[in-house]
Amino acid sequence: MKSVFVAVLVLPVMLTAGDVTVLSSFYSPDQYTNGLAWDGSNLWLLGGFYDGFYEINTSGTVLSQFKPSEPGGKNALGAAFDGTNLWGMFLLNTGTPGEVYEYTTSGVFLSTFICPATYNLGLTWDGTNLWMSCRGNQTIYELSTAGSVLSSFSVPYGSIGDMAYDGSNLYFATGGDGSIVEVTTTGTIVDTYDLSGISSSFNAVALVFDGNNFWVSNQTTDIIYEVTLTPVSLERYTFGRIKTLFAD
Repeated sequence: MKSVFVAVLVLPVMLTAGDVTVLSSFYSPDQYTNGLAWDGSNLWLLGGFYDGFYEINTSGTVLSQFKPSEPGGKNALGAAFDGTNLWGMFLLNTGTPGEVYEYTTSGVFLSTFICPATYNLGLTWDGTNLWMSCRGNQTIYELSTAGSVLSSFSVPYGSIGDMAYDGSNLYFATGGDGSIVEVTTTGTIVDTYDLSGISSSFNAVALVFDGNNFWVSNQTTDIIYEVTLTPVSLERYTFGRIKTLFAD
């Protein structure tokens, strides 16, 4: 009699889901809170209704503001701060590439470049270069300050919004499903953070990291939230067994 061993392997399937904790919140000074930047002390909001920059403290008090002279203040979207100056993205229509403008914090226009694709929504700074999200082709671009494309990758989200950088990974808001997605700078999705626990109709658009916590806007209510994002790894196994079969 021969014995035949059949082994069923045990293979782990890694699933991840992140927790979101609200620390504070306040109403935006402008409708359509599309872009957020952090200057080391305060937030800078780029609003899409009045198309202006607002410097606001972490309690929501407006400290200063200016309306950009270029390109005429139309359809303001993503924002970033490079340690010295502000960058704002403007989109005349979704079918043509938008433009990025550099300003001093007092509103003096410094430079501009045209976006590499259409329907541009998000902007952030990694310490050296800019990163931009484009809904038109569901792509994230790494750009020089002159607008040259340094790298890019696609993401499987049609409603990608504003972006943030935490020193290691990128994050982007998704208005369609009310979440924040963490992704490496080469395009690997690390985690997803569901905002529906804050509001079932959370339309996440503006996003920034302040060195400790994230700030995200709900465009449905024009409320800006300070939140912590905690990754939670869940591991699921498909268990098997070793069977011994006997044959003559």
